[in-house]
Amino acid sequence: MIAFAPCKINIGLKILNKRKDDYHNIDSYFYAVPLYDILEIQESEQDKLTQTGIISTAKTEDNLVYHALQLLRHDFYIPPVHIHLHKQIPKQAGLGGGSSDATAVLKLLQNYFKLNISHEKLFDLALNLGSDCPFFIKHQASRVQGRGEIVLPWNFSLKSKYIVIVKPFFSISTKNAFSSQRKKATDTLPNISEIPFDQWLHYFTNDFESILTNKQFSLLEIKKTFLQSSAFYVSLSGSGSAVFGLFHSMPNMLFPSSYFVWKSQLH
Repeated sequence: MIAFAPCKINIGLKILNKRKDDYHNIDSYFYAVPLYDILEIQESEQDKLTQTGIISTAKTEDNLVYHALQLLRHDFYIPPVHIHLHKQIPKQAGLGGGSSDATAVLKLLQNYFKLNISHEKLFDLALNLGSDCPFFIKHQASRVQGRGEIVLPWNFSLKSKYIVIVKPFFSISTKNAFSSQRKKATDTLPNISEIPFDQWLHYFTNDFESILTNKQFSLLEIKKTFLQSSAFYVSLSGSGSAVFGLFHSMPNMLFPSSYFVWKSQLH
């Protein structure tokens, strides 16, 4: 059985305050993008996780995909499985690839073994794996609040628009990015469905940018290239290090060969 796990972008990201559980409350709009990791599961004589594409050097037991399998086993009998992950979403980029993969595994295992898990239970399992995971259960355009446990489907669409995602050679740890954030947002985001595309830059900012662009000059250079190429919106995604630009038509731009660059029309 095969699943395609999309990545996401953040349109606006406010970091409101640190919670008693050491997570942060946020306010952000999440939008799924058709850059996919591909997962396949089949029964096996023993558990096995294999990878192709962008290979992770992390140990199997540290991979969120493996965590998802073990988490389900707390409540359900699941025989040994072989999970193959073909990774196309860059790591530590703020695109939610690991969270999307883990959530896809929960859904794959549910369907493959007919576990009949309720939506509420699946949501709780996803949240246990990571703050971005609940969004990827349905991965529809949503406003995400709290630490990720509040997922509100929202009426906005980027259908027929174009996206370019650029990730420079360095990566950023989400944990380190949050620990570096000292400034607290004093207001939440406006209703995105009421703001015209060409005004998004004025209303939807990412609080991580004030930290990271001071440290990584290349992020500013990427944003500058997007804006010079008529992007109507440019932002760091999540805690970075990927930067994306949204366009009314597909642009022509050149970036260093060491950068990950991906272009597509949205749907």
